Order: sequence, then C-alpha cells, then structure tokens
Amino acid sequence: MKGIIESLSNSKRYKTGKVIHGILFLVLFFVLAVLLYNPINRSITNLMIFANIISILLYSSFLFYKFKIYKGFLVLLFITVLWLLFIDGKTIDKEVIRNEYIESLKRYEGTVYLWGGESIFGIDCSGLVRRGVIDAYFKLGVRNLSPKYIRKALYLWVFDFSAEAMKEEYRGLTVPIISIENLNGFDHSMLKEGDIMVTQNGIHTMAYIGNNEWIQADPAHRKVIIEKVPSENNNWYKEPAVILRWAYLE
Repeated sequence: MKGIIESLSNSKRYKTGKVIHGILFLVLFFVLAVLLYNPINRSITNLMIFANIISILLYSSFLFYKFKIYKGFLVLLFITVLWLLFIDGKTIDKEVIRNEYIESLKRYEGTVYLWGGESIFGIDCSGLVRRGVIDAYFKLGVRNLSPKYIRKALYLWVFDFSAEAMKEEYRGLTVPIISIENLNGFDHSMLKEGDIMVTQNGIHTMAYIGNNEWIQADPAHRKVIIEKVPSENNNWYKEPAVILRWAYLE
C-alpha cells in the first residue's frame, strides 16, 4: 500500500512539474510576442528580444532534449546561423535595392505617428526612413538567399539612431549630398529616389520617392503622409535642410 501511495505521489508531482514547465514555456513566448509587438525600437528592447529567444532555446533544450526531431531542429538551426554569419550570397543591383526601398516606404503610408516607433503599429520620422531600408534588405536577402543583406537589415535594426545622427553620418551609413535653403525652391532633378532630407536642426527627416514626392511620418498630421513639392501647407518644406543618401545606395 505504501508503495502505491508513493507511486501516486510521484506521478502527481511529475504531472504538476509538466504543467509548471508548460506554463513557464508559454510565458516566455508571451513575453517575446509583447516585445515584438512593441512598436518602439530601442537598443534595450532589442537586447531583451535576443535574451528572450536564447532563453526559449535553452529552456526548450531542457524540456525536449530526448526527442530526435528536436535534435534535428538544433542541427538545422546551427547550420542556418553559420550560413547567416559567414556566407555573403549574391550581390543585388543597387537599383533593385532602391526600388524595393521605395516600395517598402510606401507600405507605411497612413501608419500612425508614434515618437520612437518603428513598426506598422506606430512609427516616427527617423523610424520610417530606417525601417524602409531594413524591410528592403531583409526581403531581398531572403528572396535571393543572400545572407549579407539579412545581416545589413539586422545591423540597422539593432543600432537605432535619430534624424540628427543621420545628418552626422552615423557609422558611415549616410553620405551628405548638398545643403539647401528649403525643399520648395530646390531643383529635384539633382535627387535620386531614396535620398533623405534632414532639417538643419536635426529634428525631422523624410525620404524622396520620386516624381517630386516625399514620404514622412509627420507629427502634425499624426501619420505617415506622401506629399508633392512645392507645398506652402507643409512647414517642413520651408526648413533649411541637408540632403543625404544611404551609403549603400551611393
């Protein structure tokens, strides 16, 4: 009788342990979902995402290490990481990148303005200009099986930077083209699609999408808008500014 009771007790503890592990595993995924849903991109949140993913992998290894299918998954994951880190893949023409960048920017038209935001749930001016490049590189990298562009996308995602930093050529990612008095009186034939405007005071930025049109996450309109130049209704078009270009597209 004592043995039966001990056996039932051990079985109950085992089942309780499985439930607790299952709950903890779901909590980790829930936290990851919240971090990914959060539209505000900061270095600390990116570190938290990486830490959470590593925690999920370590915890899942503890739970599922006996299963062959999981071991196969780990091998595949290891090979994929090596591929992403050390293989470059094909080089994609700059004009293809430029076109994909413009299309990526346009997909955010109408997105709500959110200071510090960088997603479809909310985005600010520098977040829009950066996110367009991130999306373009990631999609082209996956589509063409070219890891170096996926790495570029991750690099831009991890190292968040402002409009002011763009103007200061942060990490050599942008190159200055010309300083202008304002966009309304500027000859746009000098521009290439994808060029960036940053106001001289560094508080606002937008991207040129061709046909005398600029796209911006405008705090006044509280959303991403596309507007032609010249326009007397857009105060940003009257500001002294610097025109820059992504170094990758120079």
